[in-house]
Amino acid sequence: MSRARLRTTLAAGLVAAGVVPLWVIPASAEHDAPCSVGEVPGSEQLADTHSRDNPAFERMHVEQAQELATGRGVKVAVIDSGVMPLPGIDRPTAVAVGGASATGILSGHGTIVAGLIAGPRGVAPDAQVFDYKVYDTEVADIAEGEKQVTSAGIVAGIEAVIADHRTQQFDVVNISLAVGQSDPRLEAAVARLVELPLVVVAASGNVEERGGSGDESFEGTPGNDADVYPADYPGVLAVSAVPPGFEDPSTYVLPNLDTDVAAPTLGAISLNASGQACDIVEVATSWSAAEVSGIIALLRERFPRETPQQLVARLQATTEGDGPVQGEDGAVANPWTGAGVVQAHDALTRELKPGRQGRIETTVAETRTDAQAPPAPERIDLFSTPRAILLWSGLVAGSLLALAFMLRPLLRR
Repeated sequence: MSRARLRTTLAAGLVAAGVVPLWVIPASAEHDAPCSVGEVPGSEQLADTHSRDNPAFERMHVEQAQELATGRGVKVAVIDSGVMPLPGIDRPTAVAVGGASATGILSGHGTIVAGLIAGPRGVAPDAQVFDYKVYDTEVADIAEGEKQVTSAGIVAGIEAVIADHRTQQFDVVNISLAVGQSDPRLEAAVARLVELPLVVVAASGNVEERGGSGDESFEGTPGNDADVYPADYPGVLAVSAVPPGFEDPSTYVLPNLDTDVAAPTLGAISLNASGQACDIVEVATSWSAAEVSGIIALLRERFPRETPQQLVARLQATTEGDGPVQGEDGAVANPWTGAGVVQAHDALTRELKPGRQGRIETTVAETRTDAQAPPAPERIDLFSTPRAILLWSGLVAGSLLALAFMLRPLLRR
């Protein structure tokens, strides 16, 4: 029996025994309404998905988290291919920058991302989405003036977000896009963006194009570390994707030592640009980054006074993962999942005390030099006046009674 088949057989047996959750078994490849970047306005209107289960959200315990927060009052800027104004997505504004067309949407990628973040069946359904369109389509017709994903386009989107932040006060910026080479202009723009009081979330890279994910095809270095930008820049929350069960993530995502956390995507439910509710049928970091942006929105509503670093610390300290991989030089980041698979409900409910810079403070009791010992307990004086009277009265009465019993035989004579 092959190793892959053995893993699947083992997983099926564990599920049958009630030992592991349903998401351990890979979902069926058949979906009645798959999410597709090609489903754009003007295409045939198809029926919504009939899926009721959401194995990706089940693994992250999103529904339980939504009982505590739904993203209300949280603002998320989405730098992508444009978001269709669809029912169920609160989209106050939309702008096109970086040469992207201001009329019409040619790719459904941005709409799928927005649907995962704040759609009717998204992670944070009550959050607001601010649309920054920075490219037209994954395979652009240059002769027609169409724009594809470039570092210059992402820079234009970031600069627009920074300019609007003065009035909008964004909480999260989602960039489910990537380029394979560092660009000084992009690095500088990201550095300015992460200085703002918000969380920047980006995709950590796919192995290859999968359903128009917006990521180019990258190859990891011999040290299992791919170059993916803007995810690799300091201050960015880099998100990878994980397949169901015991599947090997290297089939889908890149080994990236800058990965901070990961999220499952297969089986999540979003919206196509045509307005159709659809199933995510890929393991892709574009979609996982969107899910994590939604979870950050839940955390922002739940902990409105905390810094972005504190929110990220809560996310990383409550993951499903087994901790960092042990390398030759000690503990190093897991290039596939970082701190682990995010757990939305735990992140909202775990009793943690992250410092303002994101450091989880210890719960061990500390000895302080300025601490004072508590006063010694007051000793009760049994012979104080009230108690002394009662005590001696009792002793006298008892002595007289005993004496009476002793003299009784003598008195009878």
